[in-house]
Amino acid sequence: MSEGKRVTQTMLSRRPREYSAQVAIISLLLMLGTTLLAWREGPALSDRLAAIPEKVLGEGEYWRLWTGMAVHADISHFAYNALFLAFFSYILYGYFGPWVYPVWSLVLGGVANYLALLTYSPGTRLVGSSGLVYLMAGFWLVMYVLVERRHPVKRRLLHAVGVALIVFLPSSLQENVSYRTHAIGFGLGTILAVACFQLKKKEILSAEVLETEEPDPDDRFVESE
Repeated sequence: MSEGKRVTQTMLSRRPREYSAQVAIISLLLMLGTTLLAWREGPALSDRLAAIPEKVLGEGEYWRLWTGMAVHADISHFAYNALFLAFFSYILYGYFGPWVYPVWSLVLGGVANYLALLTYSPGTRLVGSSGLVYLMAGFWLVMYVLVERRHPVKRRLLHAVGVALIVFLPSSLQENVSYRTHAIGFGLGTILAVACFQLKKKEILSAEVLETEEPDPDDRFVESE
């Protein structure tokens, strides 16, 4: 940043790109439709879609890494993921484009599930889009810190850490929740954010609007000793 200038607008100051709402709605409807179908058909279909260690790692059914994201165990699990999936798909597509979401987010969401399965015993059924949601959250929070230079870096860090702790840190531990998948997803999201920022740094910084800072009137007066 030039000396004597401050950032008044960044790429995040603009409206999200066209069709962002449609992308969010389609994402939500796909997850809702698959979840409702699995609930209606019962365990037979859920087992065909879930990410299961012996099926993925042993039999090479890698498609389960993605189909498992669309199946949810219960309504509370679905509602939590649906809320954040709609929000993050809207802003990630809206500000960073289709390569970030859906392409790389879904690819790395599958990677997060794969890495999580490596730590689970046979018979475990990994379902839900929590890993993807945490990946998208990690991406957004890191990009906020890197891009939103209207605010001092300390304030950006406090905002990001505060949101992460308040919204995404569980208040209690539940036996049927894969917290390791959350952590892996969040970590992959931060890596994706750093890579995206480096690759698109010129484009991101070119969107900034700078204004010259007016000198403080008091600075024009000097006390005599």
